[in-house]
Amino acid sequence: MLRKLIKYDIKSISRVFIPMWILTPIVALMLSFSIRGMSTWTRNIISSGFMVAGNGILMMVMMLLFFGIMVGLFVMTILFTIQRFWNGLLKEEGYLMFTLPVKVWELIVSKAITATIVSCISILVGIFSSMILAVFSTDEFITSLAYAWKYMFGVVWKIDARFIVNFILCIILFIVMLVENVYHVYTAMAVGQLWQEHKVLGSCLSYVGISMIVSILGNVMETIFVEISPWDWDFYINEYMDVIYLLILLFISVMQVLIYHVITERILSTKLNLE
Repeated sequence: MLRKLIKYDIKSISRVFIPMWILTPIVALMLSFSIRGMSTWTRNIISSGFMVAGNGILMMVMMLLFFGIMVGLFVMTILFTIQRFWNGLLKEEGYLMFTLPVKVWELIVSKAITATIVSCISILVGIFSSMILAVFSTDEFITSLAYAWKYMFGVVWKIDARFIVNFILCIILFIVMLVENVYHVYTAMAVGQLWQEHKVLGSCLSYVGISMIVSILGNVMETIFVEISPWDWDFYINEYMDVIYLLILLFISVMQVLIYHVITERILSTKLNLE
C-alpha cells in the first residue's frame, strides 16, 4: 500500500514539476547561447556605447530571468513539501486520507519519500542547468573544464577504497539530511496543529523551537563525547577523521529522522484535530 501512496503523490505533482524540470535546462541552454552570441558580436563589431550598454542590459535581464526560474523551482519544491503534508493530512483532505485502509506511518512515510524525491530531482536539475549555462557561455570555462576533467581522469586511477567509502557516505548523508529536513518541517506542522488557533504561527514557532533544541543537544553531545569521554579520540580522529566524521553525521541525521517520525506519528494518531 505504501507503494500505491507514493505513486499517487508522484502522479499528482508530475503535471507541475515535470514541465519545470524540462524548461529550466532548456532556458539555461538558450541563455548561454544568447550570452555567447552577444559577447562575440560585441567584441567583433565596432559598436557605439549605446549599443554596448543595450547588450549589457539585455544580458542582465536574461540572467535575471534564469535566476527567477531557478528560484521559482526551489520555492515550488519547498511549498510542495509543506502543502502536500498540510493539506493532505492536516486539513479537509485528511478526512479522506485517514479513512483509507493504511496505517498512519505509511501516510507520513509516503509524503516524506515523495518530497525527498522531488527535492533531489530539483537540486540535480538546478546543478545541471547551471553547468549548461556556464559551459556554453564562454570558451574560458570550456577550457578550464577540459583541464579539470583531465585532472580528475588522472586521479581516478589513484582512487583507493577509502575514497570510495567517503564518496558513498557523502551521497547517503546528503539524502538522509534531505529526509531529515523534510521530517523537521512535518514535525513542526504536526506540533503546530495542536494549537486551537493560529496553527500556522504555531507551526513556525515549533520549527524554530525544534531547531534550537536540536542545536543545544548537538552541543551537549559534542561536549560529552569529545571532552568528557575516556576514549582516546585523538588517535581515531587523526587516522580516520573523514570516515568517522561522516559516520557521526549520518548517525545523528538518522536518529533525528526516527525521532521526528515518532513524534509526528503519535500526534497524528492520538491528537489530530482536522479542520
